[in-house]
Amino acid sequence: MGSTNVYGGEEEEEINVLITGFGPFKKEYPLNPSWEIASRLPAVLPPLRAKQPSTQKPPLIPRINLHVHPDPIRVSYKTVRELIPQLWAPNFAHDISSSSSTSSSSTAAAAEEGTTSEAPFSEQDAAAAANDEEEALRKKYDFAIHMGMAGPQPRWAIERLAHRDGYALRDVDGEFLRDKENQLRDDWVWKGCPTELRTDLDLDVILNKWRGYAPPGLVAGTQNGGDEKEGGGQGGKNKGEGGGKGMDGNGERDANAGANKWYGNDIKGGGKGEKLVISEDPGRYLCDFIYYSSLAELHKHKAEKKVVFLHVPCELGKDGEYVRIGQELMLGLVRSVAEWLVDERKRKGDLR
Repeated sequence: MGSTNVYGGEEEEEINVLITGFGPFKKEYPLNPSWEIASRLPAVLPPLRAKQPSTQKPPLIPRINLHVHPDPIRVSYKTVRELIPQLWAPNFAHDISSSSSTSSSSTAAAAEEGTTSEAPFSEQDAAAAANDEEEALRKKYDFAIHMGMAGPQPRWAIERLAHRDGYALRDVDGEFLRDKENQLRDDWVWKGCPTELRTDLDLDVILNKWRGYAPPGLVAGTQNGGDEKEGGGQGGKNKGEGGGKGMDGNGERDANAGANKWYGNDIKGGGKGEKLVISEDPGRYLCDFIYYSSLAELHKHKAEKKVVFLHVPCELGKDGEYVRIGQELMLGLVRSVAEWLVDERKRKGDLR
């Protein structure tokens, strides 16, 4: 299936997106909406429908492949810490294959001079190495979107940043992170990483695009554009792996934390009616943890941090309403990030 090459080159360009969702969250949420949404996404971003709302004429974008991780991610520190480097490994396979190619070339040259006892480097070996490198590049992700659930309000938030420290809550296995005990070790996985990492995606631009693709009724007109600091918690109903200020390990209200505020106090997005917003507090639980893990993996490789976290309502909604809305919003978010990415590549004259 062909795609429109917006870069002006002769070869087709495709955009590959990594998408993840979480699994069950304790007995209260045997179905995690983030996975219910992710697991129902198509393999390729569909074209815009003729009557789909948009605030502006959409730019041309190439084919966008959605690579949904095949399993829901367990709400576990250990699982996330082991999985994230594996998910991003294809992005850095080129470095490994380049080293391998250099070694193979040296072996071939030595074989020609008769200075090695190893089997000669054949044309078939060279072709196989080239195919491996090409396959690695095909699997390279251009950006990633992690999803997790938060409070029951019908709101969807993209997170701007994530935290390295402060994970004081148990995961679904009853385990603490216990990173404080390891931070002084030279082999600590986040050694040298800052306490806070931010996405390199321009969320302000992306948010405006995303709202343009939202289903009717999800973008409310507001009269004030200040930062939103809304309560909105519903006591014991406010559960989710996102955690957040004023919540305990189950996402429930903490009696010692005052008013229960969804995502904390730093929500950007206009008035109370806004349902698509930018958040700056992913909650210091597994949502925050997987986001920081992804950002840190890219940071350690000195790569652009083109990843974002999407918080979705913890409820499925009547007859799965929020899941259906979530699917449409997720596709709109993918399209919005891709459009921004295409604009950036054109501005920089960079094809990859």
